[in-house]
Order: sequence, then structure tokens, then C-alpha cells
Amino acid sequence: MNTKSTYRLVSIFLILLGMAFLLALSILGIETAGRYLSQPYLLLDYFTALAWAMSFGLSIILWPVPKPHKQALGIVWLAKIFVTLGVMLFYEYNYASLDARGYFYSAKTGDFAWEDFVFGQGSTNMINLARFHQYFIADSYHAMKVTSAMIGMVAVYIFYRAATLFLKRDDIRIFYAIALYPSILFWSSILGKDPIMLIGVALYVYAVVGWRNSGKLRYIFWGALGVWIASFIRLWYAPILLAPLAVFFILGTKNVLAKIVFIGIVVVAFLFSFSLFAERFAIETTQDLISTTDRISGSWAFGGSGQEISGGVASVSSMLAFAPIGSFTALFRPLPGDVLNPFGLLSGLENFVLLWLLLIAIKRSRLKELNEPLILWAIVLVMNWSIIYGFVSYQNLGAAVRFKLQILPVLLGLLLYLSRRDRNKFSHSKTGVSI
Repeated sequence: MNTKSTYRLVSIFLILLGMAFLLALSILGIETAGRYLSQPYLLLDYFTALAWAMSFGLSIILWPVPKPHKQALGIVWLAKIFVTLGVMLFYEYNYASLDARGYFYSAKTGDFAWEDFVFGQGSTNMINLARFHQYFIADSYHAMKVTSAMIGMVAVYIFYRAATLFLKRDDIRIFYAIALYPSILFWSSILGKDPIMLIGVALYVYAVVGWRNSGKLRYIFWGALGVWIASFIRLWYAPILLAPLAVFFILGTKNVLAKIVFIGIVVVAFLFSFSLFAERFAIETTQDLISTTDRISGSWAFGGSGQEISGGVASVSSMLAFAPIGSFTALFRPLPGDVLNPFGLLSGLENFVLLWLLLIAIKRSRLKELNEPLILWAIVLVMNWSIIYGFVSYQNLGAAVRFKLQILPVLLGLLLYLSRRDRNKFSHSKTGVSI
């Protein structure tokens, strides 16, 4: 597909989003759409967000990125604003209880203070971040969504730069494919933990790819920052992200000094993060781990998309037996028909596409591709995440859609790469991409 065809498809997509945006306003109206939003002067709140969105859009002109990337970022930003301030009104109209509104209103009950941030306490930190936004940017619910949408877009762009580092070539279609994937487009734009988590994981992925390709220690800084951001919201993400790095210990690297430093930093970070996780959930024995897993996973079995693990989590053997089912659920469910609402149906279609790509990837891939450490690392990362999150995702298929956001760019990129028809088309070229 040439560049003109790509832009044409993107334009059609934006027109459709624009129609949905106008339809939302004409049918619901801003006041009606905000029926669960007890915010005075809803019109002012909304138009404050529009002005904030325009400011963000204009700022892209000044970003230190290549000119073609600025054009792509501008197009994607329009798409995100159509979703955030248009399509999302339907979502907010239909759900009385949303975490986003909870963060917004809880922020009004106290004053912003740096000491109120607690490492690993996601909800507490989100409330304090909302207070920061209210005090220093704008006391507007919709403007907070716009800020979250920008964080999400930056995260997706970082994933794209990681892809260019891996491929050693620039192909803006990859950015469009990730940024406009419906689940990524929507869930990376909500007011919540998800966009912040996404940018943490994106920095980590960018750092791992950059370090593997160059061995430069500056990537360790970006990786540490990414792990810290993800763990700042959800403490257990540090072990999830650090454990797959064992792939590089096994396959090795030519730079011995970089390897020694890398191993030392990762081992210390992993042990420290795991000790914090164990302390947070009072895990001292294997039985503590089992009971904690059963308690946390069981707490998500509610709502129309809730379901229970048969027999619960009672032993290590039951956890191992359930792992394949849970892993599949975390990555590829809900399937079409699992959740009968608009979001469930859309997610089912998306997961059908992912399964289709998986089958093609299995058919076209060669075992020798596993000799590439970054491919093997990405596979291990996805599997590690899915096994751990499977215990929660299985019990609530609705929440599973949102949880998957953090790993979805990696999964989508991995499947697209392994399912490519021309094995040379996306191979590493001799021309590098400067970052």
C-alpha cells in the first residue's frame, strides 16, 4: 500500500470518527451526555477541553521529531480528540460508575501535595495527579481526558520509535497501525491509570530494543524510568517487565562490560521490586502467594462479563493447570459473542483479528527467527504478562479488554512482524534510524 492510499484510508477513518463525534453531540448533547457528571457549567468544562486539545495539537509543530512524523502525529491527535471528546460521550452516558469520574471528584476533597504520592498505590496517585491537573492546568473533567489522550499518543509514538530501532528503517504505517487500532485508540485516551501505564511500558520497550542494538548505557536510564512509571501505578509490573530480560543473559551480548552492568542492575532491581511486591501483599510463603492470587482474582468476578475459575486457585498445581486457559483469555478474549454490548462486540472482532494474525504467524514463521534475542524477549514478555494477568482477566472479560492495553502494542507488533508475507520486506536494513 503506497503513502497516498494510506493517507486516504486515514482520512476516511477520521471522517467516520468525525461523524460519530457530531452524532454524539446532536443526539445526546453535552449536557445530556454528562448526566452522571455533577460538574457545574458543563459547556465551559467541555470547551475548556477543546481549547486545551487545540493547544496540544499546535505544540506538535515544535516537537523535536522528523517533519513526516509531525504530520502523522497531527492526524492521530485529531483521531484521539474525536474519540475523547466525541465517541467517548456515549461510553460516559451509558455507565454510571466509572473510575475516571471517581478520580475527578475525589481530587476535589483535598489539596495537592507531593508527599501524597505513594509508590505502587495506583488509585491514590491518580487522585493526586487529578488534583495537580485541577490546580495547575484546568479544573475540567474533559480537559483531564485530553491530557490523558496526549500521554497515550506519546506512549504509542515511543512504541513506534522502538519499532524503527528494531527494523532499522522508518515506516510510518506502523505508527498508524498501532495508534489507530481501536482498543489502543480508545483505552489510551481515557482518564485513568492506563495511559500512564502505557507510557511506562513504552519507555521500557524502547530502552530494551535500543540497548540490545547499540549497547549504550543511556538506554538503561530510559528503561529504569519506564519500569518506575509502570510500577508507580501498579507495583507488580516491575517483576513482570524485568523477568523477561533473562533472555539476554542466556543468549548473551558481545559487549561484556555492558552485559555485566546490565545484569547487575537488572538483578538488583528485580530483587528489590519483588521484595516490595511481597511486602505489599504480605507474601512470605508459597501458600501466601496462592491465597493472595485466589483472593485478588476472585474479587473481579462481578458484572455481566464476570465468570469464576472452576475450583478457584487452591494450589501450585491448579495454578499451573489454569495458566494456559488464563493466558489465552488475557490475550484473545472476549471472542465474538462473549460479551453482548457494543464494546464487547468490537473487542470480539479485534481479538478475532489477533487470532487470525497468530495463525498466519505460526504458519509463516521459521524457528531460526527465535535466534533473534529481541523476538524471543518479546514473546517471553507477552507470555509472562498473560500468565500473570490471566487469573484476573478470566474472571472479568470486560476488564480484560482494558488490562490488555499495556501489552497490546507489543503483541500486535510481534504478530504483524511474524506474519509478514515477504520475509525480507521488514528485515533489518543497513540504514539506521537516529533517535
